[in-house]
Amino acid sequence: MEEYWDLVIAGAGPAGCTLAAKVGAAGTNVLVLEKAEEPGRGRDWIVDVEKTVFDSADVPYPVQDALRDECESEVMLSPVAGHEVTLLAAPIVPIRNGVYMRQLAANAVEKGAEIRTGCTVLGPITEDNAVKGVRYRDINGGESTAYAHVVADCTGLVGAVRRYSLPDWGLSKDVGESDIVLARREVRMVNVEAASAEVQKGSIRNKVRTGIVSGVGTYSTQLYYLDLDKGYIDILVGIKPNPNLPTPDDWFRQKMEQWPFVGDKIFGDGGPIPIRRTWDSLVGDGLVVLGDCACQVIPAHGSGTASALIAADLASKTVGRALSEGRYDRSALWDYCHAFQSGRGALLAYFDVMRKHTDTVGPKDVDKMIKYGILGAEENYSGMVPELYELGVAGALKKAVKGIPALHILAGFAGAGMRANKLMKHYQEYPEKYSVQALSAWISGLSGLY
Repeated sequence: MEEYWDLVIAGAGPAGCTLAAKVGAAGTNVLVLEKAEEPGRGRDWIVDVEKTVFDSADVPYPVQDALRDECESEVMLSPVAGHEVTLLAAPIVPIRNGVYMRQLAANAVEKGAEIRTGCTVLGPITEDNAVKGVRYRDINGGESTAYAHVVADCTGLVGAVRRYSLPDWGLSKDVGESDIVLARREVRMVNVEAASAEVQKGSIRNKVRTGIVSGVGTYSTQLYYLDLDKGYIDILVGIKPNPNLPTPDDWFRQKMEQWPFVGDKIFGDGGPIPIRRTWDSLVGDGLVVLGDCACQVIPAHGSGTASALIAADLASKTVGRALSEGRYDRSALWDYCHAFQSGRGALLAYFDVMRKHTDTVGPKDVDKMIKYGILGAEENYSGMVPELYELGVAGALKKAVKGIPALHILAGFAGAGMRANKLMKHYQEYPEKYSVQALSAWISGLSGLY
């Protein structure tokens, strides 16, 4: 069966549903293909999202059922000695992803888009060196084709369309194992009486979000939030792929044995997340890539929802204009690419350099970083939001004096910060208009920066 649409979107996640709603609102024929039985079924876990993004990206604020409890206080612990830092309250809101995705999907349908579930995108239809649609397996197992002027790949790390795109677009590469984190986050019931006893012993805290950094290898995180009043615990673990380390599933099994007061799962999920900087380009002829598929994730902690919403807002304007003008090549779709790369993408690139440097720091050095104030509340805040932390001369001197016992670590991060600033500036100077020469020159300029 062949069909013809203005826009076909692969994936009904935050980027796909938001793009569908915004483009569909203009009366455009939009089809969204989602492999799960309903949107949000695949990644029904808690995501931490910047509070400002709903207004800035002009997307619906989460309904009450999607909102989770904001913690009353938060601490960060070092992995070996347990040095503790009380963290600053970051302007983020925890959201149950599955509920919010269904809200965004309903909004897209209300704005005129069609969403088909149980449909797995198999790859692009490529004609005349351009993407002209997608092939997909429908809910009955049959293979169908959907032609479109523009295709948006929002299929996450799978990259169902982009990985089969033309090689010279630079979108068909795999994300390297070193640029992936395996995550699992679950909300579980607790035996309140037994959990209260553990709180009394001091083995866990009530209503204090507690994070342990680098406790299971480099770039790892463990996070707990216990609420005795409501009888649940929120547990998150993120671990880089490593045959010498437990997987998140293994880690959860071990933690459940250590914490017998933790009961059945209420909701939660797990999976791989790309944590590298964005691809060098986000568009091809007839193709745009968004969300995790474009590596639009905050490298400091692996959350991509806010970036996906921002990307969808930017892409909707470019795709809408391209459809109205009847032009669908890279030049016509480039405004989205330039706007994201020179803005949000530049910030993500900065934190990716810092993330890669952190990969070289062992648990004992992380202990020293926290003990001597090299990694403190301000640095954690800047990575969560994300925004650059302006240290200033006085702050730099204070940190240098406190960090004398770990001066080599401080020097390493200072050097990484200089490289990160250079890469961010390079992204801010991303080509405003597309040409092969301009993009090639920009990619060449990455040499030595990343």
